[in-house]
Amino acid sequence: MVTLDLDSLTVLKEVMEEEFVPLIELYLRDSEARLVAMDAAMSQADAESLRHTIHSFKGASSNVCATALVALAQVAEDNAREGNLTTMHDQLTELNAEYQRVKVALTSFL
Repeated sequence: MVTLDLDSLTVLKEVMEEEFVPLIELYLRDSEARLVAMDAAMSQADAESLRHTIHSFKGASSNVCATALVALAQVAEDNAREGNLTTMHDQLTELNAEYQRVKVALTSFL
């Protein structure tokens, strides 16, 4: 799976100009906090809070063209919506691993 849609990210960088770097920095900062919030919601078995946080994370990831991360987040969000937390630990681990790849790719893109 491709971590970033580089064509779309290039267009975004051209359109945003000097605002691109702050956007990426904000995404990275917020994503770290969202990953912590997902873990907290999971430890409390709070499916609705988990769903909401994953949904926000998915939207932000879409904004930075992180296509693989968006796809993983969609599956996790669907499971949280259904209250299916049995495989969520593995899904959150996979989300975190993909986020780390996105983080490296975005940082090198800057």
